[in-house]
Amino acid sequence: MNRKQGDARKMRRIQLLLDGSESSEVAAKHAIKMASKYDAEIKPVKVVDTRRFRTPKVIETMRAEMDRYLEDLAEMAQGCCDVTIGAAKTITANPVRDVLAETKSSGCDLIVLGASGYTRGTTSDIGAAVLRETKKDVLLVRDRLENDRFYRKILMPTLESDNVPKYAAEIAGLFNADLVGCSVVNTTDVVQSERIVYLPEAATGRRHLGERVTLSETAVDMKRQVLLDRAAKRMDNLLGPARSMGIRTESVVLDGKPLEKIPSFAAEGGFDLVMIEYRNRGRFSRILSGNLPEDIAARAPCSVFAVKAS
Repeated sequence: MNRKQGDARKMRRIQLLLDGSESSEVAAKHAIKMASKYDAEIKPVKVVDTRRFRTPKVIETMRAEMDRYLEDLAEMAQGCCDVTIGAAKTITANPVRDVLAETKSSGCDLIVLGASGYTRGTTSDIGAAVLRETKKDVLLVRDRLENDRFYRKILMPTLESDNVPKYAAEIAGLFNADLVGCSVVNTTDVVQSERIVYLPEAATGRRHLGERVTLSETAVDMKRQVLLDRAAKRMDNLLGPARSMGIRTESVVLDGKPLEKIPSFAAEGGFDLVMIEYRNRGRFSRILSGNLPEDIAARAPCSVFAVKAS
């Protein structure tokens, strides 16, 4: 099944970042598979960090190895999926700055790169910088080189908005994958175990104005259940487009902190891909309140597809 005109997202050019690592080789396999589904062209970018490898001989060896790998990649793309591999560009010196500049000028619709070594808060890491700064969708690949199953189970957690469901349904359809929607509600932070007495009740004389009244466990549990039921209904609605396309769907509601629940649920459920929405936020905003999608991308046990908010 390939993409048809009128689908939710366009993907004509895929930028593939290669650094000579096994992680980037795995990312290349994912890029080829994605390109074959969308009839897209792959634009390879060879990243050689000359600040890290300063010996000319080492740098030349890395370049030669990547050139050989690109030849193998082109043969694999043509032989397996008839995917076009464009001319490669080499980036040296300051890879983070130059990669971001290249992604801005390349006209790509998706950036694919390996997630090896990607950790939250490491600003020198290319993966973290690309995810944080680019306005393009990003596929951060965590996989094994020998795995050719790609996406059989896709997890779609609800975070800030409803922009992801149609795109997740499209990719699930292209890969014949199951799509699981996961709502996470931290009821402990939302539901209060006490209530405050206000003027109408105080006027009856039974309680004092401003008095704190402890709620029964039954009342607290009922309030929590209302929140969970509301989240379940919302997720069921979000999965509607996928169900109408004949995709196998499941809705799950978890109670707890999203940053803890989503990665652990993805690991326990054997998911191949987590699809999240990512909003570019300023540095000051990230310092004040953090960035949940970025944290999830760093902790997820599988590949992460970050859909940039439009």
